[in-house]
Formats: sequence, C-alpha cells, structure tokens
Amino acid sequence: MTVLRHFGRRLVVRALAFASLVSAAAVAQTPATLSAFTPLTTDSTTHAPVLRSLVSLAVTNAPLSDILASIAKQASLSLTYDPSLTGLDRRISIRLTQTSAARAILRVLENAPIHAMVSASGQVVLVPAPTGRRTGIIEGTIRDAVTEAPIAGARVELIGTRFATTSRERGDFSFARLPPGDYSARITRLGFRPVTVERVTVGDVDVPPLEVSLDHAPIPLAAVVVTPGYFGMMQPTLGTSQTISRERIETVPQIAEDIYRAVNRLPGVTSSDFSADFSVRGGSGNELYVTLDGLELIEPFHLKDGGGLLSILDSRAIGGVDLTTGGFSAEYGDRLTGAFTMRSVDPRLEGSLTSVGLSVMNARLMSRGTFNEGKGAWLASARRGYLELALRLSQLSDSLEPHYYDLFGKVEYDIGRAGRVGVHALHAGDELTYLDTPDPSIRSRYRSSYVWTNWQAQFGRLRQQTVASLGGLTWNRDGERVEQDLLTAVVRDRRSLTVGGVRQDWSVELGQRALLKFGADVKRGDAKYDYESHVGEFVDGGGTSVVEWDTTVVQRSPQGSRIGLYIAPRIRPVNSLAVELGARFDRATHTDDNEVSPRLNVSWQPRVGTTLRGAWGKYSQSQSLAGLQAQDGVDQFFAAERAEHRVIGLDQLLPNAFSLRVEAYDRRLSNQRPRFVTTGPGVDVFPEITWDRVRLAPTRGRARGVELLVARDEGRRVLWSAAYALASVTDRIDGRNVPRSTDQRHTVTADWAYRAPSNKWRLSAAGVWHSGWPYTPEVLTIDTLANTPTKFEILPHRSSGELYSGRLPSYHRIDARWTRVFETRNGRVSLFFEVYNLLGTLNTRGYSTNVNINGRTRQVSLWRESQLWIPRLPTFGITWEFGGAGK
Repeated sequence: MTVLRHFGRRLVVRALAFASLVSAAAVAQTPATLSAFTPLTTDSTTHAPVLRSLVSLAVTNAPLSDILASIAKQASLSLTYDPSLTGLDRRISIRLTQTSAARAILRVLENAPIHAMVSASGQVVLVPAPTGRRTGIIEGTIRDAVTEAPIAGARVELIGTRFATTSRERGDFSFARLPPGDYSARITRLGFRPVTVERVTVGDVDVPPLEVSLDHAPIPLAAVVVTPGYFGMMQPTLGTSQTISRERIETVPQIAEDIYRAVNRLPGVTSSDFSADFSVRGGSGNELYVTLDGLELIEPFHLKDGGGLLSILDSRAIGGVDLTTGGFSAEYGDRLTGAFTMRSVDPRLEGSLTSVGLSVMNARLMSRGTFNEGKGAWLASARRGYLELALRLSQLSDSLEPHYYDLFGKVEYDIGRAGRVGVHALHAGDELTYLDTPDPSIRSRYRSSYVWTNWQAQFGRLRQQTVASLGGLTWNRDGERVEQDLLTAVVRDRRSLTVGGVRQDWSVELGQRALLKFGADVKRGDAKYDYESHVGEFVDGGGTSVVEWDTTVVQRSPQGSRIGLYIAPRIRPVNSLAVELGARFDRATHTDDNEVSPRLNVSWQPRVGTTLRGAWGKYSQSQSLAGLQAQDGVDQFFAAERAEHRVIGLDQLLPNAFSLRVEAYDRRLSNQRPRFVTTGPGVDVFPEITWDRVRLAPTRGRARGVELLVARDEGRRVLWSAAYALASVTDRIDGRNVPRSTDQRHTVTADWAYRAPSNKWRLSAAGVWHSGWPYTPEVLTIDTLANTPTKFEILPHRSSGELYSGRLPSYHRIDARWTRVFETRNGRVSLFFEVYNLLGTLNTRGYSTNVNINGRTRQVSLWRESQLWIPRLPTFGITWEFGGAGK
C-alpha cells in the first residue's frame, strides 16, 4: 500500500506538471487563449476579487517557486506554471504584511524573467517574459515604499544628459532610443526623498526594468516655501516643484540664450523687446534684488545704452534660479518688489562637461569638472558677442557697432566637517560706437568686475553661509549731436563704483517644529561722478534760428555704508501649517536712512497637492551709491522709498501632471523720490538731452493684480503652460492717478513644446499678447520766423502732453525655435534655428510727429508715424558638448 500511495503521489505531480505546461504553453502561444488573459496589474483586483485576498510573507533567500506557492495557498487562488520555467529557482528575500495577492505576486516577480497573466475568473498563469524588447530603452515603475501604490508625476532624469520624463498614472516611465553608455537616474517627487540609481548600462543587452521605491520625506521646516509668488527653476526641491526645467530654459525661444529673457513670460513679469531687464509687478528693474552664488549684482546687463539688451550671465553656466515676485521674507532687504537668486552649475551633480557654442549673437565656451576624487569642482565660462550680425539680419543695422564679452569662473572644495568653500570671479565688458546723424553719436565703454568667496557649513543643527566680496564698476560715455549742420549737444560722462562687503546668514533648528534664521549684511562703497553736458536749443534770433546753450556739471565723490540685520523665527504648530515672523533693520549712511521692516509669511497645506500661501510686510529701498541722477543735474541723494505688500496665493496639483496657480497682490508705495523719465518712443543713448525728458514727483503709488497660471509638468512628450494676468500700477502725481509706462492691464502668455520620442529634436513655440502700454502724446508748436516773398522759415518746438494719457494698440508676438541633436561618441552636437516675432508683427511702441515744409506753396504739413518694436529676427547656432556628461 505504501508503494501504491507513493506511486500515486508521483503520478499526480507529473499530471499537474503536464497540465501546467500545456496550460502555460497555450496561454503563451495560442492567440485565442491569450485574448482571455491579460497582464496582471494592481487593477486586476477590480475584475477578480480573489486577487484582493490579503497575504503576509517573511522569507529569506527562498526560491520564487516556494514563495509563489505560499501566496497561492494563502489566497486560495489558482496558480499555473511550468516548473521548468526559467527564473523560478531564483532566490530572494521579501517581507510583506497584509498585502493583496495581486500586489504580492508582482513584487515577487520584480526583475524576474517571468510575467503573470490573469483571466477574468482570477486564474493566474506564469509565462516567460517577452524577449523582443528593443535595446536602448530604460523603463521602470515608481512606487510608494510604504503603501506600494504607484506614484504618478515623479520626475526621472538621467543625470548630466538632456533626457528627462515623468511617471504616468500607473507609476511607469520609459526612455526610448538612448545612446549606448552608462547612466545614473535621479528620481524626485514632491514629498518624497530623492533616489539615485547608479550605473544603468545601455548597450546591446536589454536593460532590466527599474523598480524604484520612494520613501516619504517630511519636508524640513527650512525647506518649506512660505513666500507667495515663488518660481523655482532648473532644480526641483523638496519644498516645491520646479516651474521651468533646464531643458526648457535651453530650448525655449529667446534672444541670445539669455537667462533673463527665458523667464520674462512668467506671470507678473513684463519686459520690452529691446531689454533683457524685466519689471516685476510694475516695479522698475533696479527694485529687484539679484544675486549669483550669494553675491548681489549691480546692473548685470550688457549694452546699457540700449536699455540692457542682454544679461552678463551665460544661461549654460546657471544651475538653478529662484524668482520671488512679491512678499519675500526678511533675509532679503533694501528692495521694493522681489528677489531673483541664481546658482551656478554644480559639477558634482551635473557631471563633467565642455560646451562650445557659436550663434548669430555670440560665441561661447563653458567647461566644468571635478578633481581630487570629487572633493573639488571647477567651472569656467566665456562669451564674446557680435550683435551687429543679428542687427543686419533684422535690417536694423547702420553704423551701430556693439561689442560685449563676459567671463565667469569658480573653484569649490569640500573641507570635510568644516563644509565647502568656493572662490568666484565674474567680469563683463561692453563697447558701443554709433555715429549716424541726426541721432546723437556715442562712444561708450562699461566694465564690471566681481571677486567673492562663499563658505557654507553645518555644525550640528546650525547652518551658516558667509559671502565676502569685492566689486568694481566703471561707466564712460562720450557723444555729440549735430542738427542742421550745427553742433547742438556735447556729453562727457565718467562714473565709477567700488564696493566691498560681507554677508553672514545663520539658521538654527530648534527641534522639528521651530527654526530660527538670522544674519547681517555689511557693505562699504565709494563712488565717483564726473559729468558734464552742453545742450543747445534752437530759438528765435530775430528772424532766424540760433542755438542757446544750457550746461550741466556734476562732480561728486560720495561714500557710504549699508548695514542690514534680520531675524526670522519660523514655527510649524501643526504639520500642515508653517508661519514665519520676520523683522529687518536697514541703515544707509549716505542717505541717513534707518528703516525697520516687519514681515509675516504663512504656508498652509490642507491636503496633499494643495498649498495656500500668504504674506504681509513692510519694505524699503535706499538710493544706491550708483543711482545718483547726475545726467539730469541732480547732485543729492533722497531718502528711502517704502512699500507695503499684501499677497495671497493658491498652488494646486492636478491629475495628469497638471498644476494650477492663482495669486492676488496689492503693493502700496510711499515716500517715492523724484525721478526723470523720457516720455517719447525713442531708444535714446543720451536720454537726458532729449526734448521729452520730464521730472516726476509722485506722492504715492499702488500696484495690484490677479495672476493665473496653468501648466503641465516637464518630462512629457508635449508640454505647455498658459497664464493670464490682470494688473494695474499707478502713481499719484499732482492729485491725479497716473499709470506707469509699464502699466500692462491684460496679459496672456503661452508656451508649447513637442519633444520627439527619440529626444533628438524639439519644437518650441511661445506667444504673448498684452493690452497696450500708456504713452504721452506729443505736442508740436510751430513758430514762423520769416514769411517774406524771398524767405520762409519756421521753428518747430516739441513738448510732452498730458502724462501717459494715451494707450498704444495691443501687442502680440509669436516666437518659435527648433532644436536638433546629433549624438557623437563622446557627447552631442545641437543645432537650433529660431525666429523671434515669427509672424513679423508690426507692434507699435510709440508715435512721433514729423514736419514737412513745401517752400513753394509755403505749406506746412504734419503726419504721425508709428515707431515699432523688433521686426522678424531669425537666428541660428550650433553647440558641441563633450566630456563625461555629453549625452
């Protein structure tokens, strides 16, 4: 009987094995049968309740076959497979607690060459994984490490390359057609700890799917963004998702690949065609606090005589950007509108790379790398511009000869427990020559030089950053104006500024729910002004016109110190709420200002994906040592201007990688100092000698508005964003509310991009429409000097009408850029072709009145002519990247 029982058991086992083999083969090979089975997923439990049965496992180094048999037994489900199936003998260790049978099977089969198929009745069949996958593919799934639920919207980027994507609703992601090589994948998601997967090799062999688990990361109190109007670019952080990625920064349509122009379509930001400098919610560019690696920059623009056409920073050398458009916290002071902080690329994170570029606008070289086993890092960047070529393409060139260059470099080193220390240098230069008449001729030269050190360290719960800097700037302008063959203006302008300072920032963690930030910023500066101008005006000289001269001379050498102190305790009474109280004290000796600025910032997250932020605060800005309006005959400094901010905003994450932002603000200005502006449409190299120069003395001002932004996160094949802003900015002048020249009531912007599946080319388009800016009508008065049978002569006089009482037509423009990438053995070559103002829209920037005299009939006719912004401007360029990160 024992022999019979033993023989019977063997017979049953072999019968079951044969049945499994037949069933598995049928599922794998018979199309009719395959139609009844689908790949097992966590969603399969909806149609097969048996797969929802909960199982628990705790095994170490056990074969897959035994673990799968245990799951089937606990869940009482039908599991069929061929015992000879490759991979069943693979040994793993796994721990599962009260996990559904479907999820348990999927976890056990991770990275195994086996696929699970399921029928509508819940029968599970194991079959060999398909072997026909294409090479050059990295794909995988991202799950919550605790709940094992798929995570959508996680950003997956291959470090040091242009490849990036986001996980889909089921947590899956993929990269297709990657060049052969070794990659490191960085996975980030708001609210989770970043994960880096090292050495993923793409070659002739299939890459196993990546299975990534993300641990929840309670956002440290120091990383919570408590400021409304915050836009983080290039680098995602725990505290907030990024607004614009590096890939988008480098491929969005823009002039000369300029970091300033790349962000000027964000809500609340306005700019003109001619200038990279932008206005934040109606404020002037010098009301924005701008830093690079902790150093405050002064007038960081090339070609200042044209309004600052380009910034002095190569966007390829910038690794991260934060823009705050209002309600900024207490560590930033002496500014009225916002903060624009930039960080250079960190070669430790981005990898070694050398980049050489040539375009219509400039030639550039950037190289970065590490040394001493990654403890040290260096970066060097250089650009040389030749804007005259672009001007010829746009048919704007005459005798205009602009030249510019900039150099940036840094060396950083990790000094162990003492932190990291870096030495930075930035130098920029400009020269401009313009000799055409009747416009004034000019010969100008500008230089900016900065050297600074940056030491960052952490000692227990104490973090600190020390920035010590020395900077020097020079401005030289010379020019003349000739009218009717007579010299009518001569200008000689010499200025310089030398400034040195130390900034110290501290933050102390007082437990998980309290943080204290405090610091000081001390600067000492010396400026020199040597300005002289002689401006002539035609007047009636008794039947003929003669030149009457007006002379302006300002010679001053002011000195002064600026001291800023701040303290900002931050608390988190409950996990969803963060509150920061702040206070600043700012003193400027050359203006005798002593300003105290209290501030309050609040961030509340009632649910995951929803964040409400609010801010209130007092702000002040002292007149800079470099801000004396000597060209207008002003030889004294004025007291600090003040502002009060009220801001509230909502950030909402939406399904399918969409996000929504709504924000409302109200900024009230007081103690505004008098200022001189030109009201006409011209771009004048010597605005102080034009007829439309007027002095404004507002008693108060107000900027308010509502902004809406809808965007789709980066990493998708098609991405887009759209924004609308309703805004108003006015000054109270002579008892009347007068709009500022940048009063942009309605603004609509949109960006769209398509990336090919191979990531070898990208097409981007950007559009902007806004209602017309205010303008001041021109008043033309004509005096008759002579009206005899033999002589007829008139003398026209131009003057400004009612200030900003007219409105220009609405403005609209579409830009497009096509980027093509070619892989090389050790890097890549990128070509781009871009058209600024693709449709050639003739946008009006103002009007000028012309006079025509018919001497025979003694008739004087007037006509108004539109002055236009930049017409269609095509540009193109090539970049070669090679080195460790040139994929």
